[in-house]
Amino acid sequence: MKKSMEKLKVRIDQNLNRTEKSVALPPELEKIEETILTYRQVCQTVHKKFSECLQGAGKGTDGQSIERRLKKTLDFSLGQSLSEQGRLLTKQSSSSCLGQVLQETGGVCTAVGQNLVQYEISVEQLVVQELETVLKTDLPTILKERRQLDQLILELDTAKARLHTARQEDQNQGGPLTGAKVDRMEEELDDMARKVEQARDLLATDMMAFMSKDADLAKMIAKFLDFKLDYHSSIADQVLLTQPKVDAILLTKRGFPIFGSSLASHLASFPLHSGIAFPLQLCITRLVRLGLEEEGLFRLAAGSSKVKKLRAELEAGLCSLPSLETADHHVLTATIKSYLRELPDPLMGADLYQDWVETGQLDEEDRFDAIWNLLQHEQLPRENYRNIQYLFKFLHAVSSLEEKNKMSASNLAIVITPNVIWECESVHDPLDVTVGSALAQVVELIITKYEWFFQNDASLPWDHLLPTSPLGLLCQPPSTYSPFHPSPVPTTRDRKGKGKKAPPPPSTDFSSPSSSPSPSRVTSSPSHLPSPATLPRTESPQTGHQPNNTSGESSYQRSKSAEGGKHKTASQPPSQPPPSPPQPTPSLPTPSLYPDLPPQDRTFPIPAPRSVKPAIPSKPEGITRNASMRAADQARKDSTDL
Repeated sequence: MKKSMEKLKVRIDQNLNRTEKSVALPPELEKIEETILTYRQVCQTVHKKFSECLQGAGKGTDGQSIERRLKKTLDFSLGQSLSEQGRLLTKQSSSSCLGQVLQETGGVCTAVGQNLVQYEISVEQLVVQELETVLKTDLPTILKERRQLDQLILELDTAKARLHTARQEDQNQGGPLTGAKVDRMEEELDDMARKVEQARDLLATDMMAFMSKDADLAKMIAKFLDFKLDYHSSIADQVLLTQPKVDAILLTKRGFPIFGSSLASHLASFPLHSGIAFPLQLCITRLVRLGLEEEGLFRLAAGSSKVKKLRAELEAGLCSLPSLETADHHVLTATIKSYLRELPDPLMGADLYQDWVETGQLDEEDRFDAIWNLLQHEQLPRENYRNIQYLFKFLHAVSSLEEKNKMSASNLAIVITPNVIWECESVHDPLDVTVGSALAQVVELIITKYEWFFQNDASLPWDHLLPTSPLGLLCQPPSTYSPFHPSPVPTTRDRKGKGKKAPPPPSTDFSSPSSSPSPSRVTSSPSHLPSPATLPRTESPQTGHQPNNTSGESSYQRSKSAEGGKHKTASQPPSQPPPSPPQPTPSLPTPSLYPDLPPQDRTFPIPAPRSVKPAIPSKPEGITRNASMRAADQARKDSTDL
């Protein structure tokens, strides 16, 4: 009790600055002590944050604990749900693309959940628990030694105070008793000083040892980064392994949606060996089978619900020729117009709009040349040309029955033109009727003179190579067909250098039905042929124009019809009366369509290269009749003068 009172008195005197307090630590150790206190605060905060970010921290690492932790992870729960729903959908429809992708995605999420649990266990055992050891063992030991040192310092100061009191009593009273008390007090002070020094050394040693663990603590946090890297790398590996499977599944639905996709993408997505867009060929084939005598084809509107139903059937990949038994004429024509209208680029060329407008504003004879050149233009893709030929062949067939269906070439041009030619970037006034009229005249002329504009190209059956199964069963991986793929037959890009307007025909005798204009009317030729302007020509009433070189002859043979290989002969220029139909040459053999081409895995009907442009056809019937009447009047006038 007495010692306690003495300690209390010494502490009060020290607080009141009556006595000096012994220094517990030198300045360098005090600085280390402050650093250790900062380490303690940092470790506590880091330990707390790590524990908070680990969902299953402190819940055990045995088998059952791991299973419980796994079930509570969000990724594992999501993966199980996705896999279950995918199996349910696949069970109902084995070809479901969504069901298969859900199962693959669910497997990835489940694996992510498992990797997450493994990652959390690793971080908990090798990072969090190590930090917990530092906080519960190393730092408390240092703090305890510091408190013991403070206690010994207080006892040392108390011993000093007692010694000071004893010396004062010895000076005041004297005697052997007081002298012995002073000696005993000095021994106690020396003993206490040794204890303080030992405690100070022990504390300094432990603090230095803790400071030496700085690199170990840093490596501990570096382990966390390694675990984090392994965790995310495992996720990336899982995704990379699953992506090819998902891509393969998605390829089974490649090419959908059909409406709004580019023509090149549509042809590359499905085995359409004819090179014709599936909705276009399917609807036209069905229309031909139904007959083209229906009044108002392409003009009369169809039921909106029936058109939407047919379109949805096409988009679902369930439509085929037998499934169109209930579709009427107007539903089919409305579907054709809808497909053409929703193409990203117009069928007759996205970059040729201004050229088509200018063509429609030319005189009729010049218009023939301009249309010919635009159909061979390098900016008109090959697949577009093939579909233009197929579509206008059908429109020509419809116009040939105009007495029954009331759809002349002019009427068809009015309704079809906005679906095949439009302005991608608005420049013209939409209310300017002259532009629409000019474009309609171009389309009308192509419909009317289809056989002349496409006389060098194969005329194949309507259902040529048309798939008999719905497109949903025909999806295929990316094929070798591409608009940029090299073709064994020169493409329009090989026939470059064509002008927009061919020069006027020279003064040549066109009396022979099989005669053609001179090569000067041809604006381009394939790269492997000599320039048409330099080709020698020989003309005779029987043969007309014949290039006298092997290349020209080979190219000429490629421009024969598929229905027997006969030469197609152009009509006469507008300045001559309509000739009698040319007679086929019986002595010519029947060659194949492309006799000099190597066999290909996939054959696409390709516009045949033209080394010589055919003659301009006769004008429409009314104009020709007027020309004949003028010629007869001139003959009578000449006879009268004589």
